[in-house]
Amino acid sequence: MKLIPFFFLTATIFGLACTSSSDQRDFESEAYRDPSGITETDFSGDILSTDPDDWRVSPIYQGLIDIKPPFQNPAQLGSPINFEVQVLGIQGVAGLDVLVRLNNNRLASIYTSTDNPLEPGITTFRIDPITLSQDGSDNLALGLHRVYFFDFDGRLISYGDIEVE
Repeated sequence: MKLIPFFFLTATIFGLACTSSSDQRDFESEAYRDPSGITETDFSGDILSTDPDDWRVSPIYQGLIDIKPPFQNPAQLGSPINFEVQVLGIQGVAGLDVLVRLNNNRLASIYTSTDNPLEPGITTFRIDPITLSQDGSDNLALGLHRVYFFDFDGRLISYGDIEVE
């Protein structure tokens, strides 16, 4: 698991945001709040209830990528969490790095695509809920986790919360 100091990544993101619109700065500011609530999904990806703060696409990526809420959420230990990302434009997204914020406010990589740029179409991947923990233990995997999607240039694409029961 690759660890990235939270304060370094935050500074990088806010530095990039200085040249962005105020909508992008607001989006990034909201992303670094504590996790709160989830978009509840069933095992097949159907949305059961929506958290309006989850899985929105950042203003700079509107129309280029769509992030489907992960499923099943809340997740169960021992069952994978499925993600679906749809790239809508050609060469519009410079890679994908998915990170989770750990209890010590560091970010850890839980998935990285090998494509740069991402190919148009749907990409699916799955993770084990244990990867959301700091040390691979069931105990630290339980609870609410904030997950971030970045491109390879460190720009925030989306974020949302996953609960593990």
